[in-house]
Amino acid sequence: MTLPTEQLLPALRNVLPTLKIDTAHDSIEQACTDWRKRYRTDALGVVFPENTDQITAIVRLCKAHGVAITTQGGNTGLVGGAVPVLHADRPHLLLSTRKLRDTLKVDKANLTITASAGFALQEIQQAADQAGYLFPLSLASEGSCTLGGNLASNAGGVAVLRYGNARELCLGLEFVSAAGERCGDLRGLRKNNTGYDLRHLLIGSEGTLGIITQACMKIFPKPKASAVAWMHVKDIHAAVRVLEVLQSQLFSEISSYEWMNTIAVGLVKNHFGYQAPKTLEHPDVEHVLVQFDSLDTAEALNGRVESVLESLLRNPSLGLVNVFLAQNLSESKSWWQIRESISEAQAREGLNVKHDVACAVSRLPEFHDKALAELRALALNIRPVLFGHLGDGNLHYNVSGPVNTPSQSFLEDHQEVISQVVYKVIQEVGGTVSAEHGIGQLKADLLKEITPPANYGLFKAVKQAMDPDGLLNPGKMLL
Repeated sequence: MTLPTEQLLPALRNVLPTLKIDTAHDSIEQACTDWRKRYRTDALGVVFPENTDQITAIVRLCKAHGVAITTQGGNTGLVGGAVPVLHADRPHLLLSTRKLRDTLKVDKANLTITASAGFALQEIQQAADQAGYLFPLSLASEGSCTLGGNLASNAGGVAVLRYGNARELCLGLEFVSAAGERCGDLRGLRKNNTGYDLRHLLIGSEGTLGIITQACMKIFPKPKASAVAWMHVKDIHAAVRVLEVLQSQLFSEISSYEWMNTIAVGLVKNHFGYQAPKTLEHPDVEHVLVQFDSLDTAEALNGRVESVLESLLRNPSLGLVNVFLAQNLSESKSWWQIRESISEAQAREGLNVKHDVACAVSRLPEFHDKALAELRALALNIRPVLFGHLGDGNLHYNVSGPVNTPSQSFLEDHQEVISQVVYKVIQEVGGTVSAEHGIGQLKADLLKEITPPANYGLFKAVKQAMDPDGLLNPGKMLL
């Protein structure tokens, strides 16, 4: 029997007297507005559990009162996955994981770090660093995004090329099921063939199958030396050719390979004043930022990197125009600041049509050229702001309107047709419409449209089995 909704908050206060419950209008409004300000929704309140036991009690009470739960970490997502759906068929409670901070421990012999879901990604990195190790997951939002959110969205970032995404870094996790039960496995085993691996169902499920509370993640020996290069290339074709050679000669050292077109780098200069290395005789080059890491000495690493890059410059067929090696840590940080400021520069420039796509690295140039050709064939006046993790096949294929054109009008007039072109072409080259940002509520319709019916049916069957009442994050991912 479902209990009256209005009795939920009093019941929570009675069962969990120390639980922080915020029902202030401004607090709810802030928590229910996504990072892009695309969705502005509502909730009965925001709760801040401090441990797994509190979450199990919250879930059981919400189930009894027929109230849905939207779980939120840092609220840095781009697809509306961490805020309640608008016009939901039932009231929502927003559950913030930011106070889940009771576990943070490093196991040096096992090369793992076990942490509660509420720790910010940057805090996990710092804990590993203080113990003398590296936690390699790295995103522009790492000061705000949380470990739980990183796993729920299977976050990628700039080091996937070498270390993999959140899924590949996770050895085990704990979660609370829709029945309010503690589930999962935190033993940190690299070999374990005892039944279905629930971890992989939860990773990337965006809070629709369970609430992640803790995780055991891989850490690595900290590199003793790093080298950062800024390369000018003729186009994305050249960027892929150069990557192929670098991987054949420096595979164990290359950790990041980020490509940016001229417009993207120009926006950062215009809004922040950050200046990329430039070559006067080649003003329209495209850009690649590469990082190499090694357990060897700085002298040995720099020698290998310089030797390989010099050989690449002597091969004009590759399309490598120029190379700059950072001379110190400050210079390398300034170059990374350019790459990490592109999204914020776009936000300052105005609204734009965003896409997070991926395909095999070998087919990225084909996708890039074909999508641009089809967009230009529509006679649209556009500015393609293109950048991303070329080393793992992921591009942020964003499109802005002309300078001095109201961005809201551009979005309203052209967003649908631009997205249709981009999504059509990425599928034609065997790619995906969502590489690392997820589905959320933004792409739920699209997911159903592009997924084979048999696969989508299995998605629904898993959701029904694990959350039969539709309690967890309804309206996200699956319709």
